[in-house]
Amino acid sequence: MCNYDCCQSKSPIAKRLAARRLLEIEEEESRKPKIVLATPQSLLYRYDIVEVMAAYIVSVSEIRPKYGIISGALLTPITSLIEDPVSIPFENIPHFPLSHLGDCKFLVGYVMGAPVIAMADRFHQYDGYPMATCSLPVRVMQLCGVKTIMLTCCSLAANPNYQAGDIMLIKDHINFIGMMSQSPMEGPSDPRFGARFFPMVNAYNADLIKAALEIGKAMGINKALHSGVFAFCGGPHRMSVSEESLLHRLGADAIGPSLVPEVLAAHHAGIKIFAFAFITVVAYSRPTEDEDEDHRTAAKAAVESAEVTPQKRQACTDLIGRLIYHMHHENVDSNCPK
Repeated sequence: MCNYDCCQSKSPIAKRLAARRLLEIEEEESRKPKIVLATPQSLLYRYDIVEVMAAYIVSVSEIRPKYGIISGALLTPITSLIEDPVSIPFENIPHFPLSHLGDCKFLVGYVMGAPVIAMADRFHQYDGYPMATCSLPVRVMQLCGVKTIMLTCCSLAANPNYQAGDIMLIKDHINFIGMMSQSPMEGPSDPRFGARFFPMVNAYNADLIKAALEIGKAMGINKALHSGVFAFCGGPHRMSVSEESLLHRLGADAIGPSLVPEVLAAHHAGIKIFAFAFITVVAYSRPTEDEDEDHRTAAKAAVESAEVTPQKRQACTDLIGRLIYHMHHENVDSNCPK
């Protein structure tokens, strides 16, 4: 190592060369790409920050909700169930992320006497939001007091027996995104949200699925009502024919790019979960000899636009409304944690 005596023994030229070399090394280091460490998902919204969000919603609405609803964009009429709702825009909530989706807000009020908080539409990962943002509304609902949550989404059918406008009650899911180490729980864990390690077995409440099937039968929609497995994949593009076929062989009945991050946060918190996928696109079928690909694609688009009628979307709203009534008035234990 260089020391004082060593430097004193060097000639002026050697000293200048050494200094020039040091400058060159510094320039080389400055040109190297900087290492950027991303903030872990679990640290994007700390417990105390989420607590402030929830406290604001409860103080403005003067309601402590027991039931939560998050609907897909096509199913926003579900929020019309709330009587005289208190509207809380996202931009008014301290620290809450803004959405580019438009008029985004929480609605808090009562559905046939049941205190409810609802969010129309949601944050999607394919829109550029982190997983933690996608699950944040559930965290907020958890700290507001929600014990049961109802989640809906639009989806592509992988099961060839499903028709456009059918409702698939989700009994389990395949989290393909999670298998690639993308989770809202990635990073340090705060036990106030839930346990560090938790199984996803029986995440979807079997009693609520059974009740929904009985309600669907009473509504006369039992032929359009199924229970199946939901596959969480990326977006916004849809599956190719081969991908859809593969997912169906793996056990998936419907495919979508949302909902599961919310399920993870809800199950982590011990919240009861009821979820369904509304089929808006039918499954691809193998083309016959006299049916080319262009014709099949055009027919599929026609099915998507024509068969998802307002009446079928209204069935989703009626199903949620009747289920809330069942839980709040007929099943006194529905608000107890699992």
